[in-house]
Amino acid sequence: MKNMVYIILGIIYTIQITAQNFSAKQQQRLNGWELDYEYLIKQSEANGQKLLEILDMDRKRKNNLIMGSSFAGLGLLFLTTGSLILGQDADCNDTRICENTGQFIVGGGLMVIGTFEVGVSLPLFFSAVKRKNKRNRIIKELQLQYPIMSQQ
Repeated sequence: MKNMVYIILGIIYTIQITAQNFSAKQQQRLNGWELDYEYLIKQSEANGQKLLEILDMDRKRKNNLIMGSSFAGLGLLFLTTGSLILGQDADCNDTRICENTGQFIVGGGLMVIGTFEVGVSLPLFFSAVKRKNKRNRIIKELQLQYPIMSQQ
């Protein structure tokens, strides 16, 4: 008897159980895309999974946009600071060797770091656009599959 209880508990834990109760914020987001989540879930349980996938894609898209904006902003800040440091007059002329090499090292280093950060931000932005397009494609599929939903 005890073994049966363990087997049943093991089966319950291994089966992915997803509750279709959306939070108020998730409901508001779904309503913003004109998706009647209650109607869709009544039609098919697979629609519930699609709705969760849509919400997950949108969350990841937002995270990528925030991270991309952060990296791009910091990258531009470092590029600007590095170019300002490099642009300072160091009293170096052709007749003598420049003694202030620190500004070249610091300014150049900041420009390299800024370039890398801007380079990191670009794939994040492209990924966000890809996720948005995929999310919109799934939303259109649901709206085409259930045209009555968009008329309600």
